[in-house]
Amino acid sequence: MRTGNFSWGPLARGLYTALLWCTIIIGWHYPGLLVYYVALMIFLGLGLRPLLEFTGLDAYLSRHLDRFEERRWKSVTRRKRLEVALGERDKSYRHTHRRDPRLPKNW
Repeated sequence: MRTGNFSWGPLARGLYTALLWCTIIIGWHYPGLLVYYVALMIFLGLGLRPLLEFTGLDAYLSRHLDRFEERRWKSVTRRKRLEVALGERDKSYRHTHRRDPRLPKNW
């Protein structure tokens, strides 16, 4: 039963493609390990996704990655808002016609 929410990212796809190309090298240099390597590749290609969906690890990791990403964006947004507010404050101080005694010299 597929929910359609699970998909492999570009890093996982790239690693799997690289491992597929390494099959030739493994077969050339270590022919005794080729059977195990092919079994691993079949498991990674066909069996890992259903295993992750069945155990619920994909939803668990997805929740935690979303929470981490949300916290990161909140901190970035908070910093950017503070930067804009400080810039507006500095602009208002620079464009005043009277000298503010709280400002440093040559402001």
